[in-house]
Amino acid sequence: MSSMINSKERGVVSLIVTLVMMIVITLLVLGFAEVARNEQRSSLDDQLSAQAYYAAESGINDARAVINKAIATGGPGSVQSKGVCGNQGSYVLDPVINVARDVSYTCVRVDATPKTLTKTVGYESSVLPLTSAGGTFSKLTLNWTSPSDKTAKGCYSNLASLNKNPVNSAWTCNYPVLRVDLVNGMGGFSRANWSSATSTMFFVPFDASKIAVANSVAWGMKGKAVPASCSSAACVAEITGLSGTDYYMRVTTLYRTGSNLTIDGNGISFKGAQATIDSTGKAQDVLRRVLVAVDLTDANAYAVPGAAIVARDSVCKRFSVTNGSFQVYNDITIVGANGNTYCTVQSLGTPSP
Repeated sequence: MSSMINSKERGVVSLIVTLVMMIVITLLVLGFAEVARNEQRSSLDDQLSAQAYYAAESGINDARAVINKAIATGGPGSVQSKGVCGNQGSYVLDPVINVARDVSYTCVRVDATPKTLTKTVGYESSVLPLTSAGGTFSKLTLNWTSPSDKTAKGCYSNLASLNKNPVNSAWTCNYPVLRVDLVNGMGGFSRANWSSATSTMFFVPFDASKIAVANSVAWGMKGKAVPASCSSAACVAEITGLSGTDYYMRVTTLYRTGSNLTIDGNGISFKGAQATIDSTGKAQDVLRRVLVAVDLTDANAYAVPGAAIVARDSVCKRFSVTNGSFQVYNDITIVGANGNTYCTVQSLGTPSP
């Protein structure tokens, strides 16, 4: 009798162990299946995300083609904004990329009069036309990032050092010095108003965590060094005292290159310089959004020159040292009362032996 009971108990235990093992194996199989399903979905999402991104890029390219056509026929100022997702005005776009795979761009918007302009600046000159879309500029705010580590490490912290410019290898600040040449494009431009219509300033980065600086300068400065307030986010400086609607700004950097510069008109929109294109791509249930700023003055007949001033005749820069006076060569001497006043014959006296 006891042997039969033990036999039955062993049978029940075996059944329980078998059931537990089956449950464990079932859970393991379900877990592996879920991992495989997630991996498959993740791979599919990556593929759909790439398709949606390229669809958004297609929307940008289609809008840019319309913009280029407008520039070719009417100049940068003829570029129109597009404030709706569907077709509007000259923006007749075909958003369908692949019907079978449900790939398209669902919305494309264009702002031809943005309130800010963006530009990557460096050692080579970058020129931007600053034309108001309505209203008069009174102030421009410049904001530029560090091309590498976004901190103010190594930047100036003593105003007494403002005009001390070390050699390139001794520069320790992560931010560059920003040189800005600003030209007033209102009305005519001649040698007579050359000086009054131009302004040059050097914005030197200061560590805002160590010193608070007055980082604004008024229009009319001639090569003045101005402190810029720099933090871990960016350097900020202001140009005040403006009273026009049309300027040209040439920007170069010293000591560092490749900074992203943002120009804010403080409520005044810009026209004819840049347009922002906001495009959303779709691949099945995955969306990607791309926002870009495109120049309206590049790769076309309305390109802005790299120089603030392009002279049509001689600008004399000859230099000579003699024991007495010297004559400027006849090919660049003044011709008539209204000739090139920069080429007059001058005697600077006799230098000491």
